[in-house]
Amino acid sequence: MQIKTTLTQSQFAKLTGILLLKRLQVLFLILAVLGLIIGALIAIFFFHNKDAYMLVFVAVVFLGLFAFSIFNNAKRHYQNNPRIRQETTYDFSDKGVLIAKEGFSSTIKWNEIIRIRKKAGLILIWQNKLVANVISAKDVTPQQLDEIKSLIRKKNVPSNF
Repeated sequence: MQIKTTLTQSQFAKLTGILLLKRLQVLFLILAVLGLIIGALIAIFFFHNKDAYMLVFVAVVFLGLFAFSIFNNAKRHYQNNPRIRQETTYDFSDKGVLIAKEGFSSTIKWNEIIRIRKKAGLILIWQNKLVANVISAKDVTPQQLDEIKSLIRKKNVPSNF
């Protein structure tokens, strides 16, 4: 079974955000800023501290700038790297998954895939904790998705399907 897919800029930005939120440092930073907002709101409403509004404002601006920088960096990477925009062909078989792009071809055996996840309109095929191949879910028909699920079950690959 063959699937041809191309990532759009918005899908690449989502993917960048998903992968970034997996990093513990980023998650800790976001939780710290959210904790700052909650603490400032408690100071405002329970202790009637009028100066805490500035903390809420600064924290919200920080979160907004953080989200903007993620989107802006993803946009820049997408526009500057033509390989990201190329059509990718995934050929699923009993032996594994053949991945082909212009000038590139590689086969991943089923025992080399650690998990397959469907998230935010994307199907992520993880080779290890750092490397994932991406299929846009909009390019997969329901019949192809059923075939993928069948292969995943047959090969005992962890997934959230």
